[in-house]
Amino acid sequence: QEAGAAARGTPVPVSFRGAAGVEIPAGAQAYSDPLSFQVPADTNLLVSFHLPGTVPAAPVHRLAQQRSYVSGPGDHTADGSAVPYGTVLTSWPLLTGVDVGGGPGSVVLLGDSITDGDKSTMDANRRWPNVLATRLLNQHVVPRYGVLNQGISGNRVVSDRYPGDGVSTDTAGVSAFYRFDRDVLAQTSARTVVVFEGVNDVRWGTTAEQVIAGLRAIADRGHARGLRMLAATILPCEGEVRCTAAADAERVRVNEWIRSGPAFDGVLDFDAVVRDPARPSRMLPAYDSGDHLHPGDAGLAALAESVDLRGLLR
Repeated sequence: QEAGAAARGTPVPVSFRGAAGVEIPAGAQAYSDPLSFQVPADTNLLVSFHLPGTVPAAPVHRLAQQRSYVSGPGDHTADGSAVPYGTVLTSWPLLTGVDVGGGPGSVVLLGDSITDGDKSTMDANRRWPNVLATRLLNQHVVPRYGVLNQGISGNRVVSDRYPGDGVSTDTAGVSAFYRFDRDVLAQTSARTVVVFEGVNDVRWGTTAEQVIAGLRAIADRGHARGLRMLAATILPCEGEVRCTAAADAERVRVNEWIRSGPAFDGVLDFDAVVRDPARPSRMLPAYDSGDHLHPGDAGLAALAESVDLRGLLR
C-alpha cells in the first residue's frame, strides 16, 4: 500500500524505509519513515492510502465518529480534490495511530465506547478526550500533555471479545488488561493513564470482585513502568436493557472500591458528575444521549470539564 498525509491541505508523501509503499504480512504492522512537517495543535490530519490489490480483511477501528472516504479505482492519495471520493466510511481502517513528537508527554485514556465517543456528534470532535485535550491546550498551569484516545467500543476490563481466530466480526477487542501493553505501554512519552472501563463487564454478568481484580492488575502493570495511574468511576445506566438492578449493584461495589483508593494514584469520579441525585442509578436527562448508557455531547463535556488537570501530573 502507498500512503500520503496532509495538514492544511498540503499533501506530503509517506515512505517506508525510503520506498513509496509497503507490504504488511497478516497480523503484523509497519511504521512509516518520519515526516518533516509541523502538525498544528488540535488539528485534523488527513491520511490517504492506495491499496493496489484486493484486501479481503483489514484491521479496523469500527467507531470513528468521523467520516472518511473511499475513492474510485486508481491512486488518488495525492489528489487535492474530493471528486474521486464518492463513498463514505464511518470507521477507520488500516491506520493504528500517528506518533507526534515534541511535546511534554501524553495522557492515555484506556476506555470503552464512552471514551470512543459513541453518541457524540459526528465530525465535531466532541468526545470527552477531545474536550480534555482542548482544556490542556488552553491553559498554562500544567504541562500541555497530549491526549491519546484508546477507547474501544464494547471493550471490557477482564474478558475478551475478540475470539482469536484471525478474522473477527467482533471489533470490541481483547480485554483492557491484555491490550495494556500495546495501547498504553507502547505509546510514546506516556506519563499518566486514566482507566475508564467496567460498565460492559457488569452489564454482561461479571462480578464486582472480578472487575476489581482486573483493575488492580492494570494499575500494577502501569506502576511497574512508572506511570501515574488514575481510575474513573463507572457511570450509571438505568433504563438500558442490560443495566439491571443486579448489574447496578455490582457497579456500585466497583465504584466504592475505586473511591477507596487502594490501587490507583487518583480518582475521577465521573459517576458523581453525571448521575441524577434523585435517582443515582441513572444519568441526569440533560447528560443522557437517549440510550441511557452513553452520555451525549453535554455529558461528555461535563466529564472532561470535571477533571482536575493538576491530578494528571506524574
